[in-house]
Amino acid sequence: MELGELELAVLRAVRTLSEATPGDIHREVRKARDVAYTSVTTTLYRLVDKDLVAMRKESKKRVFYSIKDGKAYERAMTSMMNRVVDTFGAILDELIGRPD
Repeated sequence: MELGELELAVLRAVRTLSEATPGDIHREVRKARDVAYTSVTTTLYRLVDKDLVAMRKESKKRVFYSIKDGKAYERAMTSMMNRVVDTFGAILDELIGRPD
């Protein structure tokens, strides 16, 4: 499962805040990057669809999001770690002197 930069930023914000409204998450993401509220909410829906974020509706206008630990989250983290190793593994091997 691949995650884009905005998805990672929103996921990081949700994790930082534990459980939060879209407005809270938007404010947290904006600390690091300029992004529209609608982009954050769309990204939240995508993360819910990917089974990484849980959504809890308190009322029609009060929605809260939180990290949803589980197999999907584990697959996403494994995929990201594999990308890091694929990208930087050869450099690390050179730095620590491992032969190919």
